[in-house]
Amino acid sequence: MLKFLFIKKENISLPKSLIELQENKKLVLIPIEEISKISLSEIIAILVLGGDGTFLKAVPYAYKYDLPILGVNLGKFGFLTETYIEELPHTLLALERNLIPFEERILLKVIYKEEEYVGLNEVAIMKGPSGKIIFLNLKINQTQVTTIYGDGLIISTPTGSTAYNLSAGGPIVHPRSRVFICTPICSFKINIRPLIIPDDYIIEISINNTEEDVHLLIDGQTNLFIDKTNSIIIKKAEKTLKLIPSLRRSYFQILKEKFQW
Repeated sequence: MLKFLFIKKENISLPKSLIELQENKKLVLIPIEEISKISLSEIIAILVLGGDGTFLKAVPYAYKYDLPILGVNLGKFGFLTETYIEELPHTLLALERNLIPFEERILLKVIYKEEEYVGLNEVAIMKGPSGKIIFLNLKINQTQVTTIYGDGLIISTPTGSTAYNLSAGGPIVHPRSRVFICTPICSFKINIRPLIIPDDYIIEISINNTEEDVHLLIDGQTNLFIDKTNSIIIKKAEKTLKLIPSLRRSYFQILKEKFQW
C-alpha cells in the first residue's frame, strides 16, 4: 500500500479512480495539513491534484521534509503537473516497483532580513500599485552589473523559464540546465536584455532611489513588501526538488503539447 501526503486544488472533488484505489486499500492519502500528526517514514511522496499553482504550494513541504512530488494535472495548462489522471494507476504501479527515476530540479533560496525562503519557479521583484518605475541594483558575485529601471526583475530557474520569465520575454531553458535566468520586466532601457548565469553564482538586489512601493513575489505564493534599506540575496538552495515525471511524455513532448508546436 502506497502512502502519500496530498494537496488538491480548491473546489475540485477527489477523482473516482483515487477513491476506488483507497477503497481497495492500495492507496492512502493524508492531507498535507496533517503532516505534523504523522510519521513520515512510510510516506512515499506528495501527491498534487490540480495545476501548477497547487504544485507550487507543495514545494516548501517537499523541500523541508525531502519528499518527492507527483503532480497530477486537473487544470488546463500546467507544466509541473505532468501526469494525467488516466496515467496515474500505471505510475503508481511503477512507483511501487521502484521503476521510476526521480528528476531533480534546482531551487532558489531567497534571503531577506535573515529570513529564508525557497522557490521552484522564480523570484520577482516588482513595482507596487501606483505604477511608477523602480530602480534595482543588480550585483552578481559581488560585481555591480547594472541598474535596472522599469517594472522589475525576475530571477528564474530553468523549471520556471516557461512561467513568468517567458511572459516577460525570457528564454525557454531545459530543466536540466544548471543556470539562472535574470529577466527584466518592461525595462525602460532597451539595451538591458535577459541574462543567463551559472546557478552557483550569488545574486544581490538592492533598491536605488525609488519612491514606489516594491514587493518580492516568490513562486506566486509568498508576497513581501520590501524595506528599501535591505538587500535581497538569491542563490541556489542546498537541496534539489525531486519530481516524479510523466511516464508517457518527455519534456519536449510536453512543450509541443502545451505550446501547440
